[in-house]
Amino acid sequence: MKRLEREKVIRGAYRSAILALTICCVFLGAVLVVHELAREYEVKKLNAKLDAKGVVQNDEGLYSSVQLFLPEEIYVASGVTIELYNNQISSLGTRIEDYNVKWTCAVGKNMQRKFSITGTDDLEGDYPLIFTIFDDNGAQVATASTTLKIVEDLPEEKKSFSLLTIGDSLSCNTATYERLNELTDNKIIYMGTRGVGGSLTEARRGFSAANYLTDAPYTMEEPHEKVQPFYNEKTGNFDWKYYTEKTGFHPDAVELFLGTNGLAEDPTENGDNIVAIVKDIHETDPTLPIYLVHTIYPANQDGIGSWNNKGQALYGDRYKYDEDQKVFHLMTYLEETLKDENYLYFVPASICHDSANNFDTEEVPVNPHSDEMMEVPTDAVHPGRAGYEQIADCLYSVICGTKAKWE
Repeated sequence: MKRLEREKVIRGAYRSAILALTICCVFLGAVLVVHELAREYEVKKLNAKLDAKGVVQNDEGLYSSVQLFLPEEIYVASGVTIELYNNQISSLGTRIEDYNVKWTCAVGKNMQRKFSITGTDDLEGDYPLIFTIFDDNGAQVATASTTLKIVEDLPEEKKSFSLLTIGDSLSCNTATYERLNELTDNKIIYMGTRGVGGSLTEARRGFSAANYLTDAPYTMEEPHEKVQPFYNEKTGNFDWKYYTEKTGFHPDAVELFLGTNGLAEDPTENGDNIVAIVKDIHETDPTLPIYLVHTIYPANQDGIGSWNNKGQALYGDRYKYDEDQKVFHLMTYLEETLKDENYLYFVPASICHDSANNFDTEEVPVNPHSDEMMEVPTDAVHPGRAGYEQIADCLYSVICGTKAKWE
């Protein structure tokens, strides 16, 4: 009898254990379901927040890293100030202002919208430079790094060299050449069939890389050209060998500053045209240094939307964010496509030019009936003197850091 009672008690305890275990499993499953629902809700909230800031989601529906770009090296010549602007190293453009960002470096200034460094003899050397983006919760969203190279100014005996510039209207302002002359004690010898002030160049307003690959005429300025001088009828293309033989110009270095004309959402065509020019030059002169200047970001939306010619809107249907994207993707496309090209040196003017402040402005009323005035850029693409001087500082710094490689 006692045995039967013990078995009954054991069976009851076993059933109770099974029931308790079942209840626990059901409870745990419910907890997991609630947790997963909560996670999905948080992910949806995060994605909505990131969507609003322009961050692209991947195929799994989760946010991908913000695209950042810094070149492998940033050169700063002694005596020159170089600045890197937060909104111009990111695919977010001005939307990066919604994030928390910082620069990390042993030298220079970590400022609200930029990193600023002035080269000095005492600071010459290499320094890690890191840029980091955080969200509102302090979580790291993206980071990029480069090597900041503070280099000595060119000694007097190395300041004399010949330079031939192939470019568009951004190469047609005297301020660039005047600043280069100031930095080199007027020792640069400029080459080209056209002139900008007292300097010779191959710069043509309105020209794109595509124009230099064809038999395009140039009639915007005197003297007019039936065919631009790099075109060889026999090859039907840009021909550096043909150009040098015809003109007798054999520069020590070439500056290639193109890209604004031909900008598009897809950088492939414009970028490949620039690449074709680089490849053709190096096919003839494989050790000729080419300084490829990345085109600059445009003015703000007021400048883009107000820019006109005799009352006709020049950029009437364009928007700042979209134009910034075009510049960013052309820059990254060229860097990736030409990363293995020898004797090619990138000049990061795109990230080192202060597009927020370098365009000339005029005062206009904030509305037709207000006495309050606002500053509006008068040009969407061409900066004022400060902009061209900043581009010249950037070019000169890269030359100082690389000239020993091509002598």
